[in-house]
Amino acid sequence: MGCGSSNGADDPSNDKVNWNDAEIDEEFKKEENNINSKRKVFDKSQNKMVEIDAPQNDREFDFFEGADAGAGEQFMAVRPYEGAIEEPEEHNDVNNDAPDVEYELEYVYGYRAEDSRMNCFYNADGNVVYFTAALGVILDQGSNKQKFFGGGQVDNASKKVARDDLGHTNDITSMDVSSCRKLAATGQNGSKPVAFVWDSSSGEKKARFKLKKGGREITAIAICPQGKMVAMTDNSNDHNLSVYDIATEKKVAGDKTGPDRIYHISWSKKEGEAVIATAGCKHIAHWDLDSKFKKRKGVHGSAGKPTSHCAVAWDDQGNCYTGGANSRIYHWKFESCFQLQKTYDVHGKGFCCSIRWCDGKIISGAKDGNVVISNPETGEAERTIDVGCLVRSVDMDGSNIVAGLRNGNIIEINSGGKITEIMNSHSDGEAWGLDIDSSGTIVTSGDDNHLYSWSIKDKKSTGHGEICDEDAGPKKGGASSLTSYAASKCARAVAINSAGNGNVAVGHNDGRVTIRDSAGDLQTIRHTLNDSDEWIEAIAYSPCGGKLAVGSHDDNIYVYDASDLKLIGKGTAHNSFIVSVDWSEDSSYIRSVCGAHELLFFKVSDDGVEQDQSGASNTKGIKWHTSHAKYGWLVTGIFPAGTDGTHINDVDFSHCGGLIATGDDYGLVNVWRNPARKGAKPISLRGHSEHVVRTRFTHDDSHIISIGGYDKTIMQWKKK
Repeated sequence: MGCGSSNGADDPSNDKVNWNDAEIDEEFKKEENNINSKRKVFDKSQNKMVEIDAPQNDREFDFFEGADAGAGEQFMAVRPYEGAIEEPEEHNDVNNDAPDVEYELEYVYGYRAEDSRMNCFYNADGNVVYFTAALGVILDQGSNKQKFFGGGQVDNASKKVARDDLGHTNDITSMDVSSCRKLAATGQNGSKPVAFVWDSSSGEKKARFKLKKGGREITAIAICPQGKMVAMTDNSNDHNLSVYDIATEKKVAGDKTGPDRIYHISWSKKEGEAVIATAGCKHIAHWDLDSKFKKRKGVHGSAGKPTSHCAVAWDDQGNCYTGGANSRIYHWKFESCFQLQKTYDVHGKGFCCSIRWCDGKIISGAKDGNVVISNPETGEAERTIDVGCLVRSVDMDGSNIVAGLRNGNIIEINSGGKITEIMNSHSDGEAWGLDIDSSGTIVTSGDDNHLYSWSIKDKKSTGHGEICDEDAGPKKGGASSLTSYAASKCARAVAINSAGNGNVAVGHNDGRVTIRDSAGDLQTIRHTLNDSDEWIEAIAYSPCGGKLAVGSHDDNIYVYDASDLKLIGKGTAHNSFIVSVDWSEDSSYIRSVCGAHELLFFKVSDDGVEQDQSGASNTKGIKWHTSHAKYGWLVTGIFPAGTDGTHINDVDFSHCGGLIATGDDYGLVNVWRNPARKGAKPISLRGHSEHVVRTRFTHDDSHIISIGGYDKTIMQWKKK
């Protein structure tokens, strides 16, 4: 098993690896392809699916100045909704100052599970530290309270989208916690990706690092055992490895790792060593800061077949362990070369995607749904815990284990084997559906075949249901998504009939609408509606509780009797997909907005649905039960000058009538005075990393609830 000379051509780490002989799980290959593939999205301005490079484009412009001029001018020139805007007979006095309110981020429901690994740890206090969206999260499991790195209220007037000196502005993609558990490091994506080191108990920023343009994403990050240096890899063509001094924020070493993505990196825990291992797609390598940072690829010899490596860990004796894409654990050691010592298998199938060395033991998690504590000397499992899902991350503190799962859950396992869910979240594709009932129960839906109800008061999931048990595609068209689930198992609109029978309507991406029993019973389906030809983006029950309006991407609005679910009528006047529907307070009118920027009005009765072409004038004196339309006299100021109006995704009015909340494509929740006329200034809330698709005031106006599309995170903003 010797390595021989380590110089020049005699260095066995220079030998070519026969990848035709590699063992790589097929699902791992599929996941790898998804990470590196182009992303299909629905372009709202073109009304069609388009492909964009993944990861998401960087944000290095001020969106008040840097919007696409052509799109903005075209939008301003067309504005078909303008003829449908009339000043309401009654409204608040116009005041374009930013509202004198403050909001704090109270709680978030989310965990990034789809493409990141080893991203959930214990801190020095025994609390769990992880990330979601653009936030580092510190969760006290006992009190169920959270602290954050990043997020909060910002001054919109001075804010640039790419301002990243204080916290993350884009998706966090990698994480590590130091050996002392007092420091955390997180890295994000973007053309010039940024990374931070912060206090893992308080969330206080300690240091910031910014890579050069073209880095695209920080795919892995690790703090050295002494807490003095941080290493990170990017997603550039060369997949560079960079090492920084934390105190000075200066780069001390760096090199190219090769053509393939790095999934995880780790520092040796052996005293006196400054050694890093990088693990990735068809990659395992050793880097020594004391030896000119020379890359030494892993040498397999006869000890095991080559594979990709999902995660890597070191012990305090200079032994390195990797989780293979063939379910096996690989044991490496550097003498004159980085030599594979042996492999052993305690998972049996799939791939081993999380690994950690703790107090002489290896704790690992894999596709087989097991968390395993094994003895690295004997290669035998000493304890196996079935958690029922692919394990993205593992950590152990004493006898307690925390594990992040692919289904979006974070669990804690005690010494007796009891499993406690400490976080639930949506976990695939996008999450759009959001509604709140009068009791403070939130209902959400996503592209992951999950419906959830959440308690604002208790800050936890209180109910769950599957969207569908049938794999069916759309009749035509289709929503953009990276999800692997069929359109029938994805849902982007929900509505709770708070004033009526308590049913919950769910709009699926294959066009069907299912009526669930209640927010407390999301699993029981009472009825299925199949009139829509395309996916559903907007659903609303009338304030009387007697009718249900469904806005479809087939350009139609379907109105049903909420009791017997018979179709009352159909609004057919729009020229594009329906993005919002509002009911008047007396349930006699619907106001709707479509993708062609049309604002239309419909009369609704028990006999049918009819467009009112004079609806703007005829409704000047009525009250609207909801106000989700992004066009209207009260909201003309919510669009920054020169921007395409499509970047505003949702609007909601507070129940007291004093505030307006909007969600946009820049990851911001904006709060305005009502009315928000031209020149109005908002306050902005940062926390989401991607487009905010829904914002809702609670019925007592104590909170704003927001949901992020790609980040799949629900945020609970409390009014101070």
